[in-house]
Amino acid sequence: MASPPPRANCFDASALVKVYVEEPGSDVVRNYFHSRSPMRYTTPFCYYETLTALKVKHLYQKQITQSQYTKAAFALTAWFSSSTKYIRDLDFTNSQVFGEVRSVAERNALDLSDAFQVLSVKKGYFSSLANDSQTVLVTADENLAKAARNEGVKAWYILGESEP
Repeated sequence: MASPPPRANCFDASALVKVYVEEPGSDVVRNYFHSRSPMRYTTPFCYYETLTALKVKHLYQKQITQSQYTKAAFALTAWFSSSTKYIRDLDFTNSQVFGEVRSVAERNALDLSDAFQVLSVKKGYFSSLANDSQTVLVTADENLAKAARNEGVKAWYILGESEP
């Protein structure tokens, strides 16, 4: 398999959970995350959303043990701290940005968190990358991938599409 072009890959929470705990699609996303995606990041929203998803898997769904939860949360936090937290993201609290997020959400029947991810890739830190180097939104949410494409964002639905 040829190496992917140099580009940023924005991992959403649905993809990040698969990196840190075992579930359907974990092998595909882990391989991409660790071997095929040299520049990877997430938004602060997705970082916190991933922590919440791990908590739900542990406390409420009883799908992972305390040890697995702690290990996954620590690994996620270490990665976020070293690779992502200094990437300047859009200010979701800015009224103009919030208005754009709301418009994306309304056009695509998304919640505001998902709409923010789309706008962050479209207009955020790595938005100047183009053509084969255009940032990819990596997600296990098929509707989010479709909405991203509707907004002109390159997206990869990891559970049903080939690697971009």
